[in-house]
Amino acid sequence: MSEKLTVDGNMDDFRFDGPEEQELPADEIRPAAPENVARAKENAELIESLMKLRREQGEVSRESEETPVQRANVNDIDMGLTGKVIPRTEEMERVTDIPTDLSYEERSKMLKDRRRRKVDNFRLHHSDEDEEEEQTSDEEELPAKHTGQHEFEQFEDEDEVLRDILQVKQNLIVRMCVLLFAGVFSLIITVANDLSLPMVKVFDKVMNPSTFLFTNTILGLAAIAVSYTVVFEGVKNIFRRRADCDSLAAVGILFNVIAGIATLFEPSIVMREFYNIYTSISIIGLIFNTLGKLMIVKRTERNFRFVASDFERYALVTVDNEDTAAKFTSGVLDDFPELAAMRKTEFIKDFMKNSYSSDVSDVYARKMTPLIIVAGLLAGALSLIFEKNTAGMTEKIFNMLAVLAGTVTVCSSLALMLTVNIPMGRAQNKYLQYSGVMLGYSAVDKFADTNSVLIDAEQLFPKGMVDFKSLKLLGSTKIEDCILYAASLACGAGSILSPTFYKMLRGKTEMLYPVESYIYEDGLGLSGWIENKRVLLGSRELMENHSIDGLPTRNKEAEYSKGNTVLYLSVSGVVSMLFVVQTKASLSVSRWLGELGDNGIVAVIRTVDGFINLDFISELFGVDRGMLKLLPFRFYKDYFKETDYAPEVSSPMLCSGHFPSFAMLLIGTKRLKQIAALGVAIQAGAAVLGAGIALVMTLLGTFGQLSPTFVFLYNAAFLIVTLIAQHRKV
Repeated sequence: MSEKLTVDGNMDDFRFDGPEEQELPADEIRPAAPENVARAKENAELIESLMKLRREQGEVSRESEETPVQRANVNDIDMGLTGKVIPRTEEMERVTDIPTDLSYEERSKMLKDRRRRKVDNFRLHHSDEDEEEEQTSDEEELPAKHTGQHEFEQFEDEDEVLRDILQVKQNLIVRMCVLLFAGVFSLIITVANDLSLPMVKVFDKVMNPSTFLFTNTILGLAAIAVSYTVVFEGVKNIFRRRADCDSLAAVGILFNVIAGIATLFEPSIVMREFYNIYTSISIIGLIFNTLGKLMIVKRTERNFRFVASDFERYALVTVDNEDTAAKFTSGVLDDFPELAAMRKTEFIKDFMKNSYSSDVSDVYARKMTPLIIVAGLLAGALSLIFEKNTAGMTEKIFNMLAVLAGTVTVCSSLALMLTVNIPMGRAQNKYLQYSGVMLGYSAVDKFADTNSVLIDAEQLFPKGMVDFKSLKLLGSTKIEDCILYAASLACGAGSILSPTFYKMLRGKTEMLYPVESYIYEDGLGLSGWIENKRVLLGSRELMENHSIDGLPTRNKEAEYSKGNTVLYLSVSGVVSMLFVVQTKASLSVSRWLGELGDNGIVAVIRTVDGFINLDFISELFGVDRGMLKLLPFRFYKDYFKETDYAPEVSSPMLCSGHFPSFAMLLIGTKRLKQIAALGVAIQAGAAVLGAGIALVMTLLGTFGQLSPTFVFLYNAAFLIVTLIAQHRKV
């Protein structure tokens, strides 16, 4: 008996095919042959196994018959394409069998975690690995000019930190009021005596030398009492070999008060022409010191109120990895790369430390304070020999103290703290208007030598600067699907077209397809996989390199573009759509991109758009091509490592993420460094000149002609010169 088992392709029916069954007489029924029994048993086992497989597949099929996730339908969206779609004039095969509900839900769920991470603003988000390493700063601790204030470590500390700042501000205002009274009163009676001006007779040093001397000494002691932290910290820093501006002010007031107290034992000496009291000038020095601190605290208060408010925070950071910085700037920098970038964050660490950081005036004071003390001691010692108007050792000692105090006072650069804080205050007022924050001079120390910046092309094209002039359907894919494919790829990669697609889709980002993977072919465009289809979005050269069919002629392309930029979309190896892209240059971006170039800062730009090249950027923004570089795609992983979001970042500068404020802050550090250095140089020149004058007059035995009025006018003149020299834009 011939038999066979037949199974159809769908495993829906199982048939046992053989001879037609016949009813046999009883006497003809014989036992089955052994080989037939074995074959029947084998067939039965095979049928049973197939049926089991069918039941299992049926269960899987039922499990998969879940309600699919409903996505917004692109047909329900008004994309604003009216007047932009170039009508088709060539014959084409119309495709009508493309389904609207695509069965890829399971795969979509699996790829969801790898999709564009921030659909709200169409920015590609990346992993936060090495976050701990970024938060750890190797920067040396900068000494603070304040005590007793809490560091801003979390937003819950806002009230406490602000209260501390306001308390310090109030204390400085009280100190300023006391010092102003003491300084102005002492200066008035001193100048009146020097110039023989009319005044109350009780303060005439000729008629009442004791009263004049006692009044100046008491006012000096009052100034020390109200500024005890300045004097104590200033003297302590001298012994620690870390002198600062407080040290200069402390040395001046201490030497003058010591000379005044010593002279109280012989007050009549103030009547002599060779002897002068410089206490009023040293109090003026404390006034300028307090004014500088008050400017710092007010700047800190304004910055803190802004930093603690709700806004997009981007910390300015440097690329500390030398190898990475060298790779990014290779070919455009001959110098060691000082590369700056922006990193999105939620919290700025070390706010107080950066706000009260040391500045160039402290560096100057650290070097000059010991020299000024030596110059004063030297002048005092020489006065014992060359001053011929003194009679006896007692007068020589009193005169030595006066010469010591006078030399230190004339060299003390009274307005030194203003040389940095006045320009910093002007800069802060400007930067805050553009949502930029410079906490302290540590920003200048860290960023003033910047010679390159790392930016994204998206930052060069703010909202409204890129739009689609027209669209041209070239293939059989529906226009809605073409737009979704292009939008998904562009938004997933962080293209400058993202905001344009976002506006076109009316913010319905849930319609976008998950991008399985993508690469950027340098200077050409994007290549990615969507729905198991290879999608290309880029220039004509990209399409030609991939042998894409259906490209229009170059004449037709020029006819469609009308002088604008052209992008092509290809799906599954066939050109599908032509996008005519219109780009405009923002005036503010053009200005600050040019400013970067003028200051020797190269812009290293990351882009995934095939139509963006160096010539395009140079012509559009009017900048030197040599100050631009496009970052190769192979370095994008390192780029994201340096610019990715971090919860906390320690930085002395931050902004809202806009390119103008970013560039403004960097250029500001360079200008502030120059302005501050100029101001300190003028003050240093004044100190050296003052020391020379003091020593020469001591050798001539005429130091007494160096009156307090002269010393005051001398310092005031150099202050005015400094302010005029520093009066430039920051």
